[in-house]
Formats: sequence, C-alpha cells, structure tokens
Amino acid sequence: MAKKALGKGLGAIISASPTPVEEIEKAVTDHKERVVEIDLDKIVPNPDQPRTHFDENEIKGLAESITSVGLIQPVIVRKKDNLYIIVAGERRYRACKLNQMKTIKAIVIEADEEQNFTLALIENIQRQDLNPIEEAKAYKMLINRFKLKQQDLARRVGKERATISNSMRLLNLSDDIQKGIIEKKITSGHAKVLLSIENPDRQKSLYNEIIEKDLSVRALEALLVAAKNVPGNDANKKSSSPKAAHLKKMEEELVSRLGTKVEIRHSGNKGKIEISYYSLDDFERIFDLIK
Repeated sequence: MAKKALGKGLGAIISASPTPVEEIEKAVTDHKERVVEIDLDKIVPNPDQPRTHFDENEIKGLAESITSVGLIQPVIVRKKDNLYIIVAGERRYRACKLNQMKTIKAIVIEADEEQNFTLALIENIQRQDLNPIEEAKAYKMLINRFKLKQQDLARRVGKERATISNSMRLLNLSDDIQKGIIEKKITSGHAKVLLSIENPDRQKSLYNEIIEKDLSVRALEALLVAAKNVPGNDANKKSSSPKAAHLKKMEEELVSRLGTKVEIRHSGNKGKIEISYYSLDDFERIFDLIK
C-alpha cells in the first residue's frame, strides 16, 4: 500500500481520503533508504505553514530529547532550486537549529504547492497544534488560493463542512477579540456567542465583560437573554409583551447550536422563528446544521 501510494506521489494519499498525518509520514519514512543528511542552512520553513506560533518550551524540550536520543523521525522536505522547503516536521527542524546541529535527517519528496500546503495543514490540525484563529486563516488561505469550495476542503482535511464554515466565521470578529482567542482569554464557544451580536461595539463590550468577570459560555448566553428583557433595550422594541421563560430558553439553545442570532415570536397557537445570517456562506452553514 505504501509503495503504491509513493509511486503516485503524496497527492495520491492526500486526495484519496483524510488520512491521518501519522500514516502519511509512516508511508514515507518506512523507506529508510530514502533518508539523507541535508545541511540545516539549506532548509527553509514552509512559507505557507499555517501555524504561526511555536511554543518555545515545547521546542526546548524536543531539542533536549534530540540531544539525548538523536532525531528518530526525519523531516520531510521538497526541493526548490538549491533549497529544501519543509513539508512536515518544522518543530523538529527548529529543535535541531536550537541544538546548533549542522545537518538533519530528511526525506525529499515531490509535491506541488497545493499538496505541500494541504499536508502541512493536515499535520497541524490533526495534531491540534493550531490555535482557532490560525486554523481559520489556514482554511481561508487554502480556499482563496486554490479556488476550493468549503465542501472540497472539508473532505481533504477530514472535517464537516459546517466545522470549516464555523471556524472561518471567527475572522469576522475584531482583531482585539481574535487576539483574545489566540491568547486563550476567551474560548471558541465565547466567540460563537459573540458572533450572534450584530453591533461591533456591543461585541467588544461583552468581550471585555467576559474577561473582567470570568464569564462561562453559559453565563454569557444567560446575560444576553436577560438583556433582551430589560425595559428600553433595543432588543425589546419589536415585542410589547414579556417573553415566556420557556421561549427564552429555546432561543438560548438555538443561539448556542446555530451560532447566530435567533428570535422566536409566538402569539396564541402560532408564531415564527427568525434566524439571522450574515453572508451566503453563513446561510449555507446554518442550512447544513438544520438539515
């Protein structure tokens, strides 16, 4: 299986199914005769590496391990002109540089730009190394650069289409809030609730409140539901009567599940549910969730 896949190039592995990166690397590194020593100064990081933050302590720990037992797993690179671009194994590369090593074990493969980027994306997502914003930017870059549809990308990285869409929606938040997600001041769950707020100033105000009061996602949702029922609040202008507690609870659950603004309007034995969307992609995401 490995030999057959290698004969067709890594594209055969990547495009056929969302193969875990461990299997992809194993298919390559099992061929020990392909391992070569390459000068570290001839290797450069992947410019399309979706991961932008590397934990220094993690790299130091890996460097110490390499000092003790050596580099067990070679990096995977592709050649471009007189240099080698990393396809998989940038942490190992950084650790070897930290150890001031002259050469590194590597396997040279052939991969076009899209396969190279996709492999790097799969590696980091499946190892959960990307923060949510890096992941969202990686999806967006891949879709824009290669004119992929969200469904195509979802199939390549082994995710649901709605997951891709929800991830990319984080980029609609302000830079400050995105930074807060990166720094783990708030979670993706908090961000999902904030995205249901149309007013950017209100988003920022709630973001600050989450941090100041250490609000959980459920507490934030409850705060929004309570705010709808404050006399004079804009959210109440469309309704002249108080909303029943069970309807407010249903709204809260729908907001949490759909990640967008939801309004239930009930009168007598009839009414309607109003679900807001803010782009065609957002509409398709919500439709997929409902379907």
